[in-house]
Amino acid sequence: MDGELKLEGLSQKVMVTRDAHGIPHIKAESKLDALRALGFVMASERLFQMELSRRLTQGRLSEIFGNVALPSDKLYRSLMLRRSAERIVQHLKDTHQFDEQIWKEMEAYFDGINQYVRTQKPPYEFALLGMKPEEFVPMDAYILAGHMSYVFGIALKADPLMTELSKKLSPEKFQALRADMLNHDAKTTAKVNARVETALAQIDFLNLPHFEGSNSWLIAPFRSASGKSIFANDPHIGFSNPSIWVEAHIQTPEFELYGHYLPLIPFAVLGHTRHHAWGFTMSVVDDMDLYHETLDLKNKTVVFKGKPQAYEEWQEIIKVKNEPDVVLDMIETPHGPVMNHSLETKDLSLKWAFHSKTNDLIQTVRNMAEAKTMAEFEKPLQRVTAPGLNVMYADAENIAWWMIGDIALKKNPNSDLILDGASGNDEYIKVLPWKEHPHQVNPASGVIITANSRPDSFPAGIRGDWQPEDRFQTITKLLAEKQIWSAEEFKKIQSLNFNSNAASIRGILLEELKLNAEEQEEYKDVISAFKSWDLHSNIDSQGAAIFHLWCASAMRVILKDLTQAERDIYLMGAAPWTAFKRILFNADSAWFEEINRSQTVTQAFRDMMAQFPRIPVWGELHTIEFYHPLGRMKPLDKIFNVGPYPAPGAYNEINNNKYWSFAGADFKVTAGASTRRIIDMAHPEKSFGVNPIGISGHILSPFRADQVQLFLKGEYRDQLMDDKDIQNAKTHELVLTPL
Repeated sequence: MDGELKLEGLSQKVMVTRDAHGIPHIKAESKLDALRALGFVMASERLFQMELSRRLTQGRLSEIFGNVALPSDKLYRSLMLRRSAERIVQHLKDTHQFDEQIWKEMEAYFDGINQYVRTQKPPYEFALLGMKPEEFVPMDAYILAGHMSYVFGIALKADPLMTELSKKLSPEKFQALRADMLNHDAKTTAKVNARVETALAQIDFLNLPHFEGSNSWLIAPFRSASGKSIFANDPHIGFSNPSIWVEAHIQTPEFELYGHYLPLIPFAVLGHTRHHAWGFTMSVVDDMDLYHETLDLKNKTVVFKGKPQAYEEWQEIIKVKNEPDVVLDMIETPHGPVMNHSLETKDLSLKWAFHSKTNDLIQTVRNMAEAKTMAEFEKPLQRVTAPGLNVMYADAENIAWWMIGDIALKKNPNSDLILDGASGNDEYIKVLPWKEHPHQVNPASGVIITANSRPDSFPAGIRGDWQPEDRFQTITKLLAEKQIWSAEEFKKIQSLNFNSNAASIRGILLEELKLNAEEQEEYKDVISAFKSWDLHSNIDSQGAAIFHLWCASAMRVILKDLTQAERDIYLMGAAPWTAFKRILFNADSAWFEEINRSQTVTQAFRDMMAQFPRIPVWGELHTIEFYHPLGRMKPLDKIFNVGPYPAPGAYNEINNNKYWSFAGADFKVTAGASTRRIIDMAHPEKSFGVNPIGISGHILSPFRADQVQLFLKGEYRDQLMDDKDIQNAKTHELVLTPL
């Protein structure tokens, strides 16, 4: 972090100044020099993370971990990430849309990474595993973008299960469990359902963090205390160690950006300039579908739209440590790759918007930062087919939101079920043109909010994997309380441990609880604590613990007729909390036919008290530990992990600290805000932000876990862009000079 080093390829000297939290501020005379330095600096902090990310997404973990990683490698080879990434780049070249300047920028970044690998000592993890990274290349970025798209979709886990449940449950019960209650025609899917068995999705080995949701809201100038737009965003992602984002500030005479980067991608996914700020939430549009295929392996054909046609085939060779190579025979149908090596149900193909050769996420992300106007910012968004995102934008005078990624109108709207690949009855009718995508630009209300729920403007008849509306409703109610807001006030909202629906749920639980006289006396203190709860899931709250334990217990009672495997998969999805409220608020629900609502609520309370004779405070149950990939093995957990700590917030609260599954076995936090950012466009040079743990991936770095308590307490640090502020906060300075 200090001193002077020589770097090949630089045209002039580059200064890398670290501030009080280790954020690198890279000052260069050209963008290529800045990106070469960025690659070098990012490798110095996150090289092991980069290596594991590359191996995971390219299906190469077995080379270093052996057979234990084989299921993950089979999954990622089956997802066809490399094959699709190569097609995307080739299509750009074939259609003369390939931008040579962007490719040069990528090469400069990867050259910086590779120079670090060649000249510097590798992190401890490499020595422990006896490995050394190969050269990194621009295609690694395109493949990682595929992973970003994959973790937004739930089809591989959810669609086989929902298909089984559609056969097992009554139509009324099945409808109540769906994220989106579109019409379900049993006749449409009966033929294909009869050929399908439950498919249990593989759990990724050494998984990259999954994208789990997000909050974002924008305030127009006339709603802002500063008189300029204010931007707030906190993407919810699976927690990890090191954290998901690498922050860096780049400054050249022609270009300046404060960015949040995914390691291996040289362009900021989140960021702000002095002109504009942007971020995202998941749109959770259903852009993944599973089709049951009719294959003829002898003649190498698949039935498509009623007629046999040739499919494509190739082999994937997985090298396994201390074992023979594993060869996968792969098939690609008109719908997509056949997932036989990853799903228990055979002959299911994956139709996925990422596989489109026109998908151009990398160049889009790069050009978002370069935009000088809102129109320039919007233009590249149209080139993304996946992932599905709500892109949020603010400049000093404007606020806007666009939903990007393919939105398909399908013949069969029941796309949360396995579809029929042979008949043609379940094909897409069309992909909506850009002008029909949901969006808002400078609405009369002066407010734009996205939080992964179904937008009012989303086309009717098209399904999504929508998350519950609780966060959207809570933020909407809070921002409606007054007209003018400041960035300082947004800090309190962004980390609020509150769900505006908790009061009505508590009311039903208390109203429907029917205990006998002996139980009323035994549990009077518990009931009293629950009645007096302030509805906030703070770490010292016993009322919060009662609420979450009781709701989870009630959902388990409701789903008692499902098998353990069915329940486990369902509860990990997006729909359970929506289904729970839908059922709980309806005393006549089909789920209350065997035991009514009062009996369900009362049984759930008794089950809770049998499990927890003494109700703890919320922070005793709801804890967070930031796991390093090697920290899941003792005694390495003591060396590599950060935590555990009591964690505030909860599933579906604004501070959306999520556990593995609603109504699951415990409340250990697995996902939440990957960063919190608040940018007042009146002062973009000094905005607010926080990282869940710290900037560095090195176990001895002072910046490895220096932000944990800020994050847990809902506090912030400054994101600096002005030279004077950076110098005042300087802790280290590295000079990179031309070799």
